[in-house]
Amino acid sequence: MYAAYAASVSSEIVPPLSRKPSAREAANGVVRVGANTLLRFANLRDGPGFIAMLTRSREHLTPWMPRSARHGEAETSTRFQRMLRPQADSLGRARMVVCALDDQRMIGVASLGGISEWPSLDCHIGYWLCEGEEGRGLMRDAVSALVDHAFEERQLHRVAANILPSNRRSHALVAALGFTREGIVRGLIEIDGAWRDHECWSMLCSQWRDGALDRVTDARTKRARR
Repeated sequence: MYAAYAASVSSEIVPPLSRKPSAREAANGVVRVGANTLLRFANLRDGPGFIAMLTRSREHLTPWMPRSARHGEAETSTRFQRMLRPQADSLGRARMVVCALDDQRMIGVASLGGISEWPSLDCHIGYWLCEGEEGRGLMRDAVSALVDHAFEERQLHRVAANILPSNRRSHALVAALGFTREGIVRGLIEIDGAWRDHECWSMLCSQWRDGALDRVTDARTKRARR
């Protein structure tokens, strides 16, 4: 899956904490709540805002995304209709909108793709952030919450991120979250008329559990020092 992201991130491997939604939040489609963002399933009311967001960011996303994901009003509308599927469709995909926690506005998309059942129990993640929202750690917060959801709620074993070699900032993002670089996948996705190689990064559930424990311990230590 493509990972479209272009904002500076810290190299420190300490992801922000996220939590499960409250009952009220879950009733409104919220999947996971981070420090500054939340992930939720789209609804029909989101249509105009989603289309405007993708249209506004089309040029910004061009180097990173397949043509069908970014060109044409009809294709954008079709893409939004696919966002309305609340869990995982027949291809094993679950798509969510990323919203800023402070004012609930949509600022991007995060998804799980290729969700497989036992014995693989793996998936790949995709994400993009609306132009103008970069530089504040929002994508890192959202991707951390997405990974937490994949391992905690969906009980997966492995999460992968396939990223263009030129997208160094996205490499920095997943590295900061604790992903391991596996290598190059040749000709994985067609972008701008050419089949592009991607770097594969991954995290195992065992790594995530260790990291989650470290995060909780770190948060408790900081609170105790106050």
